[in-house]
Parts: sequence; C-alpha cells; structure tokens
Amino acid sequence: MPVFRPLAGNRNLRLPPFGAYLVLIAAWFFSFGLQTTLFPGVITFTLGESPERLGIAQAALTAPMMLLLPFAGVLAERTDRRGIIFYFYIFAGVAAAVLGGLLLADRLSYWIMVSFALMIGVAGGFVMPARDSAINPIVRISARTRHGGIDLQRAVVMASAVQFGAQIAGMALGYVAAFTGPGALFLVQGIGLLVGGFSAVFLPRLGSKRNMSTAHPLDDLRDGISAVIHSPVLMPMTAIMIVLGLLIVGGAFLVLIPLVIREAYGGGFQEIASLMVCFWIGAFIANVALAVFPQIEKPGRALILAQGVTVLATAAFALPLPFWSLYVLVFCWGLGAGVAISLSRSVVQEQAPPDKLARVMSVYQLGLFGGMPAGAILMGFMIGGLGPQWSALLPAIGLGVVLVVISLTTPILSVRRGQAHLAAPADKETGHAETDR
Repeated sequence: MPVFRPLAGNRNLRLPPFGAYLVLIAAWFFSFGLQTTLFPGVITFTLGESPERLGIAQAALTAPMMLLLPFAGVLAERTDRRGIIFYFYIFAGVAAAVLGGLLLADRLSYWIMVSFALMIGVAGGFVMPARDSAINPIVRISARTRHGGIDLQRAVVMASAVQFGAQIAGMALGYVAAFTGPGALFLVQGIGLLVGGFSAVFLPRLGSKRNMSTAHPLDDLRDGISAVIHSPVLMPMTAIMIVLGLLIVGGAFLVLIPLVIREAYGGGFQEIASLMVCFWIGAFIANVALAVFPQIEKPGRALILAQGVTVLATAAFALPLPFWSLYVLVFCWGLGAGVAISLSRSVVQEQAPPDKLARVMSVYQLGLFGGMPAGAILMGFMIGGLGPQWSALLPAIGLGVVLVVISLTTPILSVRRGQAHLAAPADKETGHAETDR
C-alpha cells in the first residue's frame, strides 16, 4: 500500500521549503558519517580482514551507484523526487537496523557486511540525483514564499555546511564503538535514515517531466551525457571527479586511511573516528568561510587550488609521521576538500542546462562513484603488495598530473560565478522545461 502520497497530501505537514531540504541533508549525512567510521572499522579492526578484502567490501558500497546513477537521474526528472527520497531513505534505514540487530546477536560475518554495503549502495544510487537536483527548484520555490529567497551558490554552500556538520556528528559518535560495539550504533544509523525519509513529506511538490516528455528514457540519458561531453566546463569537472573517485575517495580515503591506522600505528575505532572528525571539521570550517565571506568570482581557479591541497596531503601519508601530526594533515586536507566540494557543486549547477539538471548531476556523480569501486579494489591490492605508506604516492601523483593537464587545456580557470552554461546541445523538445507546481 502506498505510504508517501497520503502523508505528503497532509497540509499540516509543512516546513519552509529550504529548511525541509536541510533536514534531509542532515539526516542522510549523519548516518553516512557514522557508517564511514563503523563500516571500515568492523572490516579492519573487528574482523581483521586483509587489505584486499577491505578494498572489495568498500567497493561494494559504491558499485551499485556506478550502475544506477545515470538511470536514477532520468527517473528523478520523470517522477516525484520526494517519493524516491522517502522510499529509499526508509530502505537504507531498515538495512542498517537489521545489520545492527545481527551484530548484537553475534551473527557477524564478512559477507553480511558486503550484503549491507550493496543495499546501501542501491539506496544511494537512487537518492543522490533526486536529492541533489531538488535544490534548484527548491531555491526557486523559496523565492515565492513568505520565507524569502536565497541565491543558488549560497544555498549550495549552506547545504554543504549542514552536510559536513552532520557528518562530523556521526563520525564523532562512531568514537564510542570502542566501548559499546558497532551493533548499537548501526541501529542509531537506521533511526537517522528513517527520520530523514519521513522528512521528505515536508518538501513542496517538485516539478517533473512525467506528462510532458515523449522521449524514451535512454534518449534522456544520452542527452545528459551529451550535455556533459559538449560542455567545455562540465567535461573537465567530471574528469576531475573520475580521478577523485578512483584515486582519492575510493583509494586513499576508504582504504588507505584505515589500513595506515592499523598497520603503521596499531589503532582502532577511536583513531579512525577522531581522524575522520578532524577531516570534516576542516571541511565544515571551509564551508562556513565560503558562506560568510564574499562569493568567489572565479570558482574554477579556487577549485583547482583546493584540489592541490589534496595532492599534498595524500603524498604526506608516505612519510613516517608521528600519529599526532596526522590530525594536522587531515585537517588541512579537509579545508581544501570543503572548498572543492562546495565550489564544484555550484559550478555544475550553474553550467548545467536547467532542463537537464538531474541527468547532468547523475553523470557528474557517476564520475565520482564510477571510479570509487575500482579505486578501492586497486588500493587494497597495492597496499597488500607495497604496504600503506608507499601506496600513498599513487593517488597524489595521479591527481596532480590530471589537475595540471586540465588547467592547461580547458577554460576551467576562467569560469566566473553565475556564468551561464557555455556549450550545451540545443533542446530537441520544447516541452522539456521543468515546472514547479
């Protein structure tokens, strides 16, 4: 029996549009932050698995997104995005709660963890394009309400700040897994996701092309890919995301850091939680600064410089550093990542053709999540052969080379704030415009 539609039709369930959206962001990323500590911690510290098996397990978190994101972007444009968010938040919440129950019942196994990762990956693949593409119409709707409007770049920065703050809270809570065990905290993750799912009820109705587009869904998908390929800005932005997914997020963040903690420093849940918190505190501070200070007129240039911080930070993991210095290292890395994440989102939102926004966002995100599974597996096998510290040089060198090439061969350094999309194929259907009703 459908659940979402009767709840969404209840006029008593209303919040300011952008406020309801921020609740969604906070709920998902609190749960995600908690999972970021718990999942690799269980694989690495509780089960004591090899680097190769950690890489495979981490790849299972993102492999479904690689397959689903392009189609989920088309689905987000053709159906009520609120329903997608509602049902897949609930699906992920139930999966986390079941895993927590299994762990409390002492029925932990490696393949249970991999199965959980696949379910979370499926949920994320559908949720992300629906949630991220909703910010544009929500900003427009907010401008027509008594709550007042907000410009897109500032809205993206605020959403990113909420994201980072929620992740920090989730990761900090993961610190107590050393005392409570991970099972109870997976139950908390499930509750957080359920709260986020029900908050979708408070969103305003978002427009869709369900009754206007006559194109086949695969044609819509091809249009989204074509919009990215033919844009002199969206294409290099997506290329950067591919490299980040392959070498930095999939390799360094998901696999390298937990294994450095275990192999080089003999740490556990407390160390991984505190390092992750330090990283995201840096990202949070960067976003607060972006929200408070005047907006950056050349976000492309700032984005490249911020990614350069990532290059230096990952390279530093190859050095025999004392453990306390890792906190300084990941904090600076977080500062750069916070700037890069917010500015890259705002650039893509501004450069994407408005009627193809969800499809462009799904292709852009596919760059990140398409590279992550391969990067996690590759880094796992590299660490198994070379050790964690020597393996840190690969992501640093790879990202550095790509940033130099893109800076020299594309107009990314000259992109200005609020600049309209530069070169996207003309629409084939006049009825493709999204409407908000």
